Amino acid sequence: MDKVELARRIKDAAYLEGDFVLRSGKRSKYYLDKYLFETQPDILAELGRLFAERAADADVIAGPELGAVALAAATSLASGKPFAIVRKAKKDYATGKLIEGTPVAGKRVLLVEDVGTTAGAAL
Repeated sequence: MDKVELARRIKDAAYLEGDFVLRSGKRSKYYLDKYLFETQPDILAELGRLFAERAADADVIAGPELGAVALAAATSLASGKPFAIVRKAKKDYATGKLIEGTPVAGKRVLLVEDVGTTAGAAL
C-alpha cells in the first residue's frame, strides 16, 4: 500500500466530525480516533512497516500505553527488534516498573506515538 492509499484508509477508518474536547483541553470540529485505525490489520501492518524503516539505528522500539502499544508491536514485528511499553505511571505493586518488556537502559530507543497534537502525552 502506498502512502496515499494508507492516508485514505486511515481517514476512512478513523476520521470523525463533530464537537470534540482534545487531551489539551482545546475543542475541535474533527477527531482522528486512533483506536479505529490501529485495530485495522492492513493499516497497522503498513504503519509498522513504515515505522520499521526508521528503526535502523534503534535497539528497542517503545510505545506509551495505551494508544501506541499496537504501533510499537507492529513496528517490532516488521523490524525484528524488541519492544517496550511505557506506562503513564509506575506500578505500585509487583515489580513497580515504569517501562515493561525489553529493558531500555543504555539502549537507543525509537519511541513511536499514535496521534500527536501538542505532544503533551509523549512528554
